Amino acid sequence: MKTKLFAEIQPAAHGWLAVGNGHQLHWQASGNPEGMPVVWLHGGPGSSASPLHRRFFDPALFWIVQYDQRGCGRSLPAGAIDHNETSYLIADIERLREHLSIPKWSVVGGSWGGALALLYGQAHPDRVDRMLCRSPFLCTQAEIESFMEHPPEGCRELWDALRSQVPNNPQQTVLEFGYRVFCLEKDVQKQVQLAQAWATYEAAMNVYPMQAPTIGLGSHDALIARYRVQSHYLWHRCFVGQNILAQADRMSEIPLTLVHGDTDALCPFENSLNIQRTVAQANLIRVAGGGHDLTDPGMLSATFQALTSWR
Repeated sequence: MKTKLFAEIQPAAHGWLAVGNGHQLHWQASGNPEGMPVVWLHGGPGSSASPLHRRFFDPALFWIVQYDQRGCGRSLPAGAIDHNETSYLIADIERLREHLSIPKWSVVGGSWGGALALLYGQAHPDRVDRMLCRSPFLCTQAEIESFMEHPPEGCRELWDALRSQVPNNPQQTVLEFGYRVFCLEKDVQKQVQLAQAWATYEAAMNVYPMQAPTIGLGSHDALIARYRVQSHYLWHRCFVGQNILAQADRMSEIPLTLVHGDTDALCPFENSLNIQRTVAQANLIRVAGGGHDLTDPGMLSATFQALTSWR
């Protein structure tokens, strides 16, 4: 049976928060200002807040905070990568909490947002009430190489189309070429072509093993900004150390729910097994046959059920 989310709602408040070095974050809050505060950390890197995300919460019970990370979505400047590293993003989450006068909140993140949630929880455990990570990304070189160079057979044709954008140099990876095109060069036509191929391939990986949907690619400027940020982060292995869970003991008092599909082609199920072994209060929900994307029926149902259990 199809999962029925809460009805669509419009933000009750929104604005921009200056976080330094010319960056302004766009934020929005929905639901009940007197309700339980929760922040949703979007994925990517390079994606943005979505109206879908706030539909996982009862608006009568929750004050739902969303925002676009540096260079992403409606945050300014779009696609900016100067002073845009993971340590800045963690500090930005805390700045936003303080700006909204929220003493403590619950944290939700999927994929790259799950990585940020784990890092934020280790940096500021006293500000986290509880946490849910869906299909968390651990920012390992193996994950990045698997995504950029070793697709499953069902996505091979779209990866070949992406790879065909790279000049005939077997020594140059797709990621290396992408970083150069988006971050070091200014050839807009080349950027648009590469971004379109990258977005189509990424969409297929998100929903694998289901059939890839027909996606709306959006404006050229938005696509270029998204993949400039993504290539910047992936090329630098997301600016994290060797072990994203190095200070997991600091999260020992935080109840953590993990929701992960066991056929996820982007972030392997083993990521959540590793987190479960490492974080004291981690509870893992395994979604049999579930892929990476939040809209995968099994993932959507499991995530919704987990979040509606919060009271």
